[in-house]
Amino acid sequence: MSDSVKKWHEMRDDEKASRNNATKINKRSFVWVLDHTYGTVHLYNIRPDADGEMCEQLIELMGHSVNNCQWMLSERDKIYD
Repeated sequence: MSDSVKKWHEMRDDEKASRNNATKINKRSFVWVLDHTYGTVHLYNIRPDADGEMCEQLIELMGHSVNNCQWMLSERDKIYD
């Protein structure tokens, strides 16, 4: 393979990696909370890098009892698309 063709493929790979990184940065994350105390479902927007401990802190901060809730992380803010 010639040097110019090799360089072109390297540029394409770099552009693809850059797009993938931008997609990860711009991703939104949500935590769905099923609160058994009130029989309600809540949706909160959170940081994409949030871990389980941060989610539980948010749930407590929003007035829910972690012991009486179920929650899950999702990239979707709608139940049905």
